[in-house]
Amino acid sequence: MYYFGFETYEQLREFLMYVDYFDLPLVGKMSIIDTVSFLVNLVIFPAILFQMSKTWQIKETNDFNPYFLSLQLLGGAPEGMIGLIIGYLLQNNQMMAIGAYAMFYNMYMLFFRCFGHRGLVKDIFKKGKK
Repeated sequence: MYYFGFETYEQLREFLMYVDYFDLPLVGKMSIIDTVSFLVNLVIFPAILFQMSKTWQIKETNDFNPYFLSLQLLGGAPEGMIGLIIGYLLQNNQMMAIGAYAMFYNMYMLFFRCFGHRGLVKDIFKKGKK
């Protein structure tokens, strides 16, 4: 049985994961799997930034459950503290970056859930405070 021109599945897997096939400017040589994950991260990072900018404008995140945000902050691989730790252990810079960025995002959203407009703890953005 042939797998996309390779005799065994292991040969295909090794080609996809370990052969440096692409040479991207400013990044260097990457395998196909690394290239795809890098391109996905190029889309995810601006999407999260857009969400954070919209949250800054309205100063609230009432649609988010604070327990879910807390779990995402502490757990979650690759998004969260566990992802950051696993990325560090595997020496995977992309996983570390998305883990750290997601931790910052979850802290940001949790802050606005607790202290934004109609926040669970206190509204620190209320107009006309004395």
